[in-house]
Amino acid sequence: MTGAPDPRIVRVGETEIRMRTAEPEDRPRTRDVQWAVGWKDAPDAHRYWPEADADWQARHYFQEIVAEVDGVIAARIGLEAYRPPFAELVNLCVRPDSRRLGLGHMLTRAGQEEAARRGFRILFLQTEIDNLIAHRLYVGQDWVPTAHGKMLRMLKFLDYPLLTDFRNSHPLNQYQCTPVPNVQRAWNLEWHAYVTDDYLRLRLEGGASQSDSEGIGPALPACDWRIGQGARGLSLSLLREEVRDIEPGHHIAMEIVATNRGKRIESGVFQMILPPGLRVSSPTTNQTRAFLWQAAPNETVRQPVVIEVEPTFDAGLLWYLNYGSVPVSVEIYWEGHRTLLSASLPFAVPPPQS
Repeated sequence: MTGAPDPRIVRVGETEIRMRTAEPEDRPRTRDVQWAVGWKDAPDAHRYWPEADADWQARHYFQEIVAEVDGVIAARIGLEAYRPPFAELVNLCVRPDSRRLGLGHMLTRAGQEEAARRGFRILFLQTEIDNLIAHRLYVGQDWVPTAHGKMLRMLKFLDYPLLTDFRNSHPLNQYQCTPVPNVQRAWNLEWHAYVTDDYLRLRLEGGASQSDSEGIGPALPACDWRIGQGARGLSLSLLREEVRDIEPGHHIAMEIVATNRGKRIESGVFQMILPPGLRVSSPTTNQTRAFLWQAAPNETVRQPVVIEVEPTFDAGLLWYLNYGSVPVSVEIYWEGHRTLLSASLPFAVPPPQS
């Protein structure tokens, strides 16, 4: 692929390990790695295996990273990175005869670094419920378990300042994830202070895996924040109308909601983050995508926003991806703090034109 980073050389004892981005001609050898750990064939769901044209390569929506051991591709991982904030790590595979060299750790780190370099805020992956070796690897790199069913979804927060600030201020915080009562595919991720009643709670929407997500990528549509034993607190949410099979030319109604649950006035900015091909069509008086807000204690403020999918938006690209949805985000600033919420818009996904 064009723009591939320089290879990185690591030595483990007498063994030389070379980490690099895979090239198209590597694909037969990376498939061999998958077959060596039990794959029967490249799965149909991963449609990035066919040769991609130059435009696709330039966009780098999917990238494969490999580890060569003494010149032989011994491990691989995929990074699917369509639009921020979420990117996905897929199919970490290590040849049985090349294990215990730390290749899984190195490749996962490399995927995280590449996602962060591209501006993604959060990584996710899916793993088997009983794969304890994988669980130890990911927990050791500060991934957290979230939704679970037949599979387990784990998240890694690469750039999420509100969470970083909370954990730094509450080093004895305890994490837990629980399903939202009476809501399908919705989970509360909570970091709770050990001594005080301070907490940070994020709502995650989406299933535990690709198969049970109905083609919709994960989203973080809500946040509850409480510090100073109730002195400051905000409940934030990004709501969207329940629509499916969105197409170019459609409009989607959304609403940003902030409720001040603290004891002082809070004020800041809502900043929309939209991918190319989507734009704010209402309110028409604000084309900068930024909205000022202020909320007194116990006050709720609402900012309606209408998003237009431009007629030129190319939904056909979604056909190649694991999830046929497009993320829309809002970054929320208030005194000394910053967080990000997101929603996933499910598109009608036409097959590529032949």
